[in-house]
Amino acid sequence: MILARVIPKDSNSFKKNRKRMSFFVQFVDKYNISYLFGVWTATIAGYVYLLGNIDRYSYWEWSGLPNGVLRILLSTLFFYSFSSFGFWRTSNKRLEQAALIYNSFFYFACFILGSLSFNVLEFNSVGYLPYLAFIISGVLIYEFKVLYNLESGNWSVDSWNKKNSYMIAAFILMVFATFLGYVLDDPIISTVGIVSLFFPAVVLIWPSDVRHIKRLQFYPLFTFAMFTCVRAPWFFIILAILFFFLRSTNYFKYGIVYPSFGVHLEEINSDV
Repeated sequence: MILARVIPKDSNSFKKNRKRMSFFVQFVDKYNISYLFGVWTATIAGYVYLLGNIDRYSYWEWSGLPNGVLRILLSTLFFYSFSSFGFWRTSNKRLEQAALIYNSFFYFACFILGSLSFNVLEFNSVGYLPYLAFIISGVLIYEFKVLYNLESGNWSVDSWNKKNSYMIAAFILMVFATFLGYVLDDPIISTVGIVSLFFPAVVLIWPSDVRHIKRLQFYPLFTFAMFTCVRAPWFFIILAILFFFLRSTNYFKYGIVYPSFGVHLEEINSDV
């Protein structure tokens, strides 16, 4: 990260800028900005699904920017309205079954919001099923709360309870999304599903380790977001702004580069 090289965390400049960035750090925490990754990705996935129904071979479509941004704004408003009424649930502990259903409904509603069209002929409810399955699997894998200890500099998972049941369910749902997406000739969800299903499989088969959960919670969502950009390339710019904004605020909050694509060297060594 360029910011970490320009302003090392042990420098006086870091301390000064940390105070200046405190407003943005509090803003990110107060308004759950990190959750917008899922909200926006689900919304634009719905919009991309609509584009695919209109034209199976649509690709790199920049003209949809105004329409897509409008849907993002509506889903953002929906997110904060939904949260204010207590229907969307978040916690540092495992959620109850009802809360998981609420959250699955919320993200799927964002997908539907993105896919809405005035032309009834463009509506294909069966095609929603693989996306619903993938969204539910995503809700399950985020039930493992990854925590960072600022004093020790170590990552941990709140609990490994229900690891097998959650990972088996997430894996089956991703397989279902892949298969049904293939049957329905949907190249987006079928490819996202087949790429992503290996991550819950690794968590299930390998010994419990926080690095597997970190990859599980980053790469399937990243893959989903990147494949939506195949048809909506302008979404990549929006994601990049949000991604680097969060990296910058987290750097000044914790002194680490997060979220990150990389794997720590000590993790690589421990895998050898």
